[in-house]
Amino acid sequence: MSREDLPQIIAKNIISLRRSKNMTQATLAEKLGYSDKSVSKWERAEGLPDIICLKKIADLFGVSVDYLLEAEHTNDAEAGGGDSVSLKSEKEKYVVSKPAIVLVTIAGVWLLAAIVYVILLLAGETFGLAFAIAAVASSLLLVIFNSLWGKRSLDFWTIDLLVWSILFLICYICREHNLWILMTIGFPATLVVWLSCRICRKQKSTE
Repeated sequence: MSREDLPQIIAKNIISLRRSKNMTQATLAEKLGYSDKSVSKWERAEGLPDIICLKKIADLFGVSVDYLLEAEHTNDAEAGGGDSVSLKSEKEKYVVSKPAIVLVTIAGVWLLAAIVYVILLLAGETFGLAFAIAAVASSLLLVIFNSLWGKRSLDFWTIDLLVWSILFLICYICREHNLWILMTIGFPATLVVWLSCRICRKQKSTE
């Protein structure tokens, strides 16, 4: 690389980096503490930023100063038509999927219930109660996760599901006494839950 090529190389890299962040020359100039005329001059290869300014540009875009001085970059993103670049120092970011956490947790509850059921079945015992307990545990987890990450519009459904699963668990435990009639309690309980959720929403709207 000759000294004569350096302004063109730096100009090309500044333009590419600026466009990759959808910045205007004025925006870049403001972030660097320079005038937009200076940035325009650099990008026309009619001048060079000083070493301090080069460091500011490198830090702003997350690259090294050497990156600004290189004519070719192996990490250039071709999909963006040359306007976007993959920066060498840019770290990959991962987004945690909250719905996935909920599904995995609930699936783990049912997996544990299935394991317990199979182990006891091999031992000559039947333990369907494991699945009834898993239903209650899953419903409780849904209530907790919804209170943390969910929407208030889902409060009714999660709480109502918990009520019905608890009633089912009680009836299953007492199945020898034929107390399935207790499931009818779920209907007025559903009404109470629905009214409670409506009251909560109304209070929130009037605050």
